[in-house]
Order: sequence, then structure tokens, then C-alpha cells
Amino acid sequence: MTKEYKGVVYAESEKEAEVLLLAFCDRIDFAREWISDATWRNTLEIACKKDTGIDTAEKAILGDQQERQNATQKAARTAKISGDKDEILGQIDGVDTYDEHAVSIFKQVCAQYVGGGGLNMTFGQKLTQARYDDLCGHWRRVGALAAGTDDRLFRGFDYLPVENKEQKGKGSTGDTLERRTKQGNFFVTVVNIRFNVHINIS
Repeated sequence: MTKEYKGVVYAESEKEAEVLLLAFCDRIDFAREWISDATWRNTLEIACKKDTGIDTAEKAILGDQQERQNATQKAARTAKISGDKDEILGQIDGVDTYDEHAVSIFKQVCAQYVGGGGLNMTFGQKLTQARYDDLCGHWRRVGALAAGTDDRLFRGFDYLPVENKEQKGKGSTGDTLERRTKQGNFFVTVVNIRFNVHINIS
């Protein structure tokens, strides 16, 4: 029978904790089998401690469930785009006629889609204006290849001319201390998600 200590309800034994937490798993439709034995033992210990108790243990299980769902969603997103992605990469990755930066940006966007990350990202390398202008043409060429894939899951390959963000009062980056000066932007829609890649210009 559970006990209470300073408002925290806890199990008297791991056996009792297991009964209660298995019932909780049933209520949230999450099979215990998805939780590793080591994690499950730790969760039972949490349920038996006076300062954590059943409520904290249940929150831990909800975290396990969310982690599993995230992994499942990542696998589904990977499977969804893999055909088109592999077809495009097969034609541009390591091919001399395609700028390596266009390949890197395409890979970065794919990783962001699979990971469910933010829609705005920054390309790691700073480019010259001339290199950026040349890269824009390569980005359009990647878009032309994408238009010929079976599912056409990659669309809207576009870009903006380089803009001096600081001169236009757009130098701040959120609440951070980072400052933007000259920057270009590449765009692409993956399935139904529109991504914006910021490219800093030297």
C-alpha cells in the first residue's frame, strides 16, 4: 500500500511500484517492453523514494514514451524521403560539376527534416560574394534534378540576393549576442516543410 511523505506518494516496495507503473503503462497505451530493463529498474527505485515517488516515476515513463515516439517519427521521416534523397545525392555527391557546398546544404536540410529541427539554419562556412552567386546556380540545378524524382518531395529550390542585415537593422539574432552582417538565403521545401538556410558572406 502506498505511503505519503510531505505530499509525495511513494510505493512501499519495488513489487508494489511495478504493479502501479504497469497499470500506468496500460493507461497511456505504452508497452513496458519498450523500456530497457536498466531504465525500468531505475524507474521502480524512483517510485519507492520518499522525495520523488510515483508521480516522478510516471513522468519518467512519459519521457520514455516520447523518446520512443520521436525515434519512430524520425524513422518514418527517413523512410519517406530516402528514395528521392538517394536519387538526388547519387547524381550530385562527389560529382565535379556540382559545387560541394550545394551538396552539403542539401544534406544539412535532409538531416534537419529527419531530426524535426528548426526551419531556419545557418550554413557552417562563410562564402565570398562571388562564390555565393555561383552557388545559387548550382542550387537551382539541384532543384531541377529534384523535379525529376519519382515522388518530387523536394521542391521550391530558391535563393535571395545577398543583403547587408546590419545596415537594414536586422543584425540581431534573436536574444543572442551574435551579429549578422552580409547574408544570403537558400530555400527548399521538403515534403511540406519549408526550410531557410542562412549563408554568411565575407
